[in-house]
Amino acid sequence: MSEKYRFTCGTPEELSATAGTVGARIPVSADTKILARPATLGGVTAKNSLAVHPMEGFDGTPDGAPDELTRRRYERFASGGAGLFWFEATAVCPEGRSSRRQLYINDGNLDVYSRLVERMHELSGGAPVICQLTHSGRFSKPDNTPAPMIAYHNPYLNEKMDIPADYPTVSDEYLDALPDKYLHAVSLAKKAGFDGVDIKSCHRYLMSELLSAYTRPGKYGGSYENRTRLLRDTVGAAASVYGAPDFLICTRMSVSDCIPYPYGFCTREDGSVDLAEAIRLLTELHGAGLSLLNLSMGTPYYNPHVNRPYDSGGYEPPEHPLFGVERMINAAAEIKSAIPPLKVIGTGYSYLRASSPFAAAGVLSSGMADMVGFGRMAFAYPDFARDMINGQFDSKKTCIGCGKCVQLMRRCATAGCPVRDRLYTPIYIENCGGKPAMF
Repeated sequence: MSEKYRFTCGTPEELSATAGTVGARIPVSADTKILARPATLGGVTAKNSLAVHPMEGFDGTPDGAPDELTRRRYERFASGGAGLFWFEATAVCPEGRSSRRQLYINDGNLDVYSRLVERMHELSGGAPVICQLTHSGRFSKPDNTPAPMIAYHNPYLNEKMDIPADYPTVSDEYLDALPDKYLHAVSLAKKAGFDGVDIKSCHRYLMSELLSAYTRPGKYGGSYENRTRLLRDTVGAAASVYGAPDFLICTRMSVSDCIPYPYGFCTREDGSVDLAEAIRLLTELHGAGLSLLNLSMGTPYYNPHVNRPYDSGGYEPPEHPLFGVERMINAAAEIKSAIPPLKVIGTGYSYLRASSPFAAAGVLSSGMADMVGFGRMAFAYPDFARDMINGQFDSKKTCIGCGKCVQLMRRCATAGCPVRDRLYTPIYIENCGGKPAMF
């Protein structure tokens, strides 16, 4: 595909100039000292304002426990200087796993999680670790074979996934039982020593998909109250039973799917974004005990350019990627402005490569988010946070936005950065074909 958007900026001036040329508004600050500012998150404090986003490695054991490569990855993250670690998607039930090796916390493997969290706290100097709890819904593949559990028929995603029009949707009775499954997983996460949990509601996994179930009949579809019922019930129960100043109840939410109404949450018929329902929902969740929002948008299964802006990938993006970065920055700022007490972690910065510290500093200086998180960057450059804070960020280590980590995930293969971490190069060659270019 064309690489007309290839991004090469490194200095604050270059980022400002490039953004101005294309008409994108990206906050920029050359003073990156603010990245070292501690972030108070309820009764938990992050030692600085940089976070590692949840990035799945598909490297757990068959019973859902962290395995050798899982431990390697998180030990590298924990040693990298970030102030907060968002542990990857961890299933709350076997049928909700997205692959045979997705993590799944249960009574039989709790001790393995406990040891890993203890080790992360030790290596990071006590930085908080949030456990992301999930049900994969239409993306469930517990045996590496698609076994979708769909909330309703979405023509945009059904076409992508070859789901026939008569495929059954998940029942109300099944959804009724899910809060208890989440609650049990929350109890295990707390016992394991995690500092909080994320009731995952992003990227069109089950909890997220229900938010746009306008066409679903019954108690979980149609009206705002019905579509948000499962998330509100689950967050409310988790906060009521387990919430505490030193144990955060959080969500990573796609505040807009960027799929046209009536098949996308917080999206108009023309595909433009309207965050009114997200703000209403997050206000209610905050009132019920939600402490922290980790913001995302879109879905990597339909419009990956939205949540992972890129200049080289599976298709040519319909916009300059800087507009994708701008969209997520502005969404975080709009929610932060509407709900000031809710702590917000921004996303979408890895695309900016060597310029990312200056955008992060610009956002934090402007009060547009409380913390800035990095996902793909952490795969490529586990020490990114320490080097950003020390002014030693190395452009030769940065993520290049090539999407090869995602290619591995799509193949249900062990995922990492085959460009920067040579351990994953042979894995990429075996599963995806061809040797990844080095930059």
